Amino acid sequence: MSLRTLTVAACLMIAPLPAMAQEPEPPIASAPIEMVAGLAEVLGRAHAVRTVCNGDTDSTWRNYMLNLMAIEAPSGSRRAALTDAFNRGYRGQSRETSACNDQMPTIEAGIARRGRELADSIARSYLN
Repeated sequence: MSLRTLTVAACLMIAPLPAMAQEPEPPIASAPIEMVAGLAEVLGRAHAVRTVCNGDTDSTWRNYMLNLMAIEAPSGSRRAALTDAFNRGYRGQSRETSACNDQMPTIEAGIARRGRELADSIARSYLN
């Protein structure tokens, strides 16, 4: 055997083979779509209440929704489902509360409480 053949053989034996040596990365965990869509719908409801009293420039709850989508659904059908849920919540709440009144802070607080419950459930789903 020539020195060249031995060198090539030695290199092949000691060189790591990345494709064979690495474990495949586990898929990124995500919460069940039903839970996240429920939260998106609640955020849409909260956004509707805010905009009735503060106008379209108040995007407090919409910004929470954008952050949720960035984490849970950056693209694809999951993102579309969350967008649909947010819009459904917005339209539903808009039908129920078409004018700002003294009850709006109470309504928004109730919606926010429901959102917190859903967010806690979603967080727990990552721990199980």
